[in-house]
Amino acid sequence: MRGRFALLAALGAAALSCLLSAASAQPDEYGAGLEKRSPGVWPDRVYHWYYNGANHPAWLGDDEARAWVQEAARKWEVCGVKMQYEGETDRAPMRMDGRNVVGWRDVLPRGARGITVGPAARGVLVERDIAFSSGREEFHRYPRLLKKVLVHEFGHAIGLTHSSACNDVMTLAADCPRADPATLPLFPTGHDLARCKALYP
Repeated sequence: MRGRFALLAALGAAALSCLLSAASAQPDEYGAGLEKRSPGVWPDRVYHWYYNGANHPAWLGDDEARAWVQEAARKWEVCGVKMQYEGETDRAPMRMDGRNVVGWRDVLPRGARGITVGPAARGVLVERDIAFSSGREEFHRYPRLLKKVLVHEFGHAIGLTHSSACNDVMTLAADCPRADPATLPLFPTGHDLARCKALYP
């Protein structure tokens, strides 16, 4: 429990968390069709990221876990952002050390399947780390759900906020009716891409 509180304190206001309990829903903001303003963009239209495969789900092999993450990142390139994979690192995600690290953590804030954190300054993204929850049994039961979460968090990494449309990959699940895992989107939708292209015209 102490580790969880320390993690929450470290995240601060910079966190773009995907909390999925009903208590985390903000219907006045998202349910009304409004979407938060983006914290910023990558000025060179490139997200340089490193992967740390430590603590990946036990039911996924090393190569498979890495491949799923790389595939999820590439799905955003259609909107004009290069998702530049720079290789592996032993640095842990969410340390805010000047390098964009994507990886896995056993402990995330309560209810989170994944989380993207990092500062921005005057509309420019400075760092974006991503951590995925490695211990959620639902990911083992519904691998499609994990694949959707992977794509979702990379959307945050390039500056997208949650979508007001419940069928989008960027939707906040707590704001929408419970979806059948078999029908979850695995690619950015037309609305997701329109929002992305508005950030990177």
